Amino acid sequence: MINIQRLTSVARFYFPRLKNQIIWYPIISLLLGAVTMMCYFTKSPSLFLLSIIGDAFIFSVLMEYGPLAFAIYSSPEMETALPATGKEKATFILGYTFIILPLLLIVPLGIIDVLFYRQFNELLLSIPEIGSIVTESISIKTIVFSLLQYIVPMSVCLYAVMHYTRKRVVYGIVWTITANVILAITGFFCGAITAFIAGYNDGRNGVELSEDAIANKMISTVVGPVIEWGCVILTICSIFVVYKTYRAIRFRQL
Repeated sequence: MINIQRLTSVARFYFPRLKNQIIWYPIISLLLGAVTMMCYFTKSPSLFLLSIIGDAFIFSVLMEYGPLAFAIYSSPEMETALPATGKEKATFILGYTFIILPLLLIVPLGIIDVLFYRQFNELLLSIPEIGSIVTESISIKTIVFSLLQYIVPMSVCLYAVMHYTRKRVVYGIVWTITANVILAITGFFCGAITAFIAGYNDGRNGVELSEDAIANKMISTVVGPVIEWGCVILTICSIFVVYKTYRAIRFRQL
């Protein structure tokens, strides 16, 4: 059984290392949301899309490298010697990384969306090219796929921090970058193979499509299957890495 008092002691031990993250992540998230809304009000499609890309990049960096906070100004020896069970340490570390940390970034952005919901819709209607991109790209599958793309590098970063006892920040950064590169290469090849198969079948059947029809078919026959298979593969990878991280925390030896 998990003892709440010992779990609280683990939280108090890590709090000085996580304090700055807890304070600054919501502030940065609010600033990102405010900048995006300001770009919306300019009614400039290019400026808005640029702000969306910038927000997504900063958001991904903060999420994926967030577990490095556990490695800053910390000692693996002291962490191992904490008067708490391995299960209690793992519960706090995993709970903070995969629940509290994402909420620190997602909740402020959600507040911005609620406050500017009406303006958001009006601006989407006034800028059709942006509205169509946003509305077509938002679905349950794409949301899950996007979250999993964050969770896998986060899991890898946390595993590196908990597995290694020296140069944990360096290993965390290196392995997170490696995970992102592997995901990008895998996604590229999956998309290329799916597109090749679809084009080969059309050519063999003598199907001739216009440019618009080709673009629509690419979205339906390539993007959809890649997202579906991507969700399955990323879920399996996430579960595996989280399990390895749990064992690294629970059974850590000096």
